[in-house]
Amino acid sequence: MEIEFNPSRVPATGPSQPASRQDGAASATDGISFQDTQAVQDQLKGLQAVRPEKVELGKTLVSDSQYPPDDVLDRIAVLLAIRVKNQ
Repeated sequence: MEIEFNPSRVPATGPSQPASRQDGAASATDGISFQDTQAVQDQLKGLQAVRPEKVELGKTLVSDSQYPPDDVLDRIAVLLAIRVKNQ
């Protein structure tokens, strides 16, 4: 197969010009109120650092000798073997 390149068929393109912002257009940062930010920060301060239900779930899983299941461990072993082989 023969490919013939004909540069006269490729339209010449000049450098693109960025779109200019109109003088009357407001930017995204104009008139931002930081009251919303303060409200979010106040809500975050009220959250607990530890979720007791997740801690209890973790304790339950750690004490279970069948967790994680053997098929999950097998898949992880395969992934690790592939990674070691490719290094």
